[in-house]
Amino acid sequence: MPKVNNFFQGEKGMELTALDWLLDHYIATEQERFQMVADLGLKSGDVVLDLGCGPGLWTPLLAEKVKPEGRVVGIDLSQNLIDYAVKNLEKEPLKDIIEFQIADFSAIPFEDNTFDAIFFSNCFAYVADHFKVLEEQKRVVKKGGKIAAKDFDGAIIIFHPIDPYLQLKVLAAVALALKEKTSELQFDNFTGRKLHGLFLQAGIKNVSTTTYAIQKLSPLSSETKRYISGNAEWYAKIGAPYLSEEDLHQWKAHFDPTSDKYILDLKEFYFCMLEVITIGTQ
Repeated sequence: MPKVNNFFQGEKGMELTALDWLLDHYIATEQERFQMVADLGLKSGDVVLDLGCGPGLWTPLLAEKVKPEGRVVGIDLSQNLIDYAVKNLEKEPLKDIIEFQIADFSAIPFEDNTFDAIFFSNCFAYVADHFKVLEEQKRVVKKGGKIAAKDFDGAIIIFHPIDPYLQLKVLAAVALALKEKTSELQFDNFTGRKLHGLFLQAGIKNVSTTTYAIQKLSPLSSETKRYISGNAEWYAKIGAPYLSEEDLHQWKAHFDPTSDKYILDLKEFYFCMLEVITIGTQ
């Protein structure tokens, strides 16, 4: 694997980067992803870089927009995720216009002015030097080409029915833990709100930002339950140093199928989180 430079804080170390959770996340939010990709404005014949492609779940959606003459290249730091993407490609109808490879985000292995568009999804939260990453993207995208980043803002997340006071305590505990760096991974849970400003500061032109409410209602599929529970588990783990044992017990009980406090099977269950896409041109 290429050396991971210090702009990127690590390829693993948190549950939300694990392959199983990423697969559940994809299935749970598939319909929303269709809309997000449609809003990128890709066209047939475009050459697209799926930067930070992970297991390649977005890549076929991008390929669908640029077929038959276009091409999509997915690159990621994780050998495990790229191996999955390559193996899964065998059953993909658009496999002839898709390729995957290991690469360092700070040294994208392509010539200047190669791509018509770049899509960078759910990676800025792990990046220390945002402008170094954006400058590299500006280098490999064509003049007038698109740079798009998608990320989330973890301060805007709803689990209902949970006491709002308990939920706000958990969210505040996570914010404090990340601020004080008590977790093992340097991670920005509030990246979504920053994308617009980062693009402007990097000198990217024609910047626009769209927010998407990811809503999940009862009844939930098994994948969606695991996706939501994975989010809740991560919030509990990171916020634990600043929560009481009682707070943690109450929070975890809401996501424990053996507890009478379990909420994911309730008819009134409601989940919502915020994802953000910022798009600009070189």
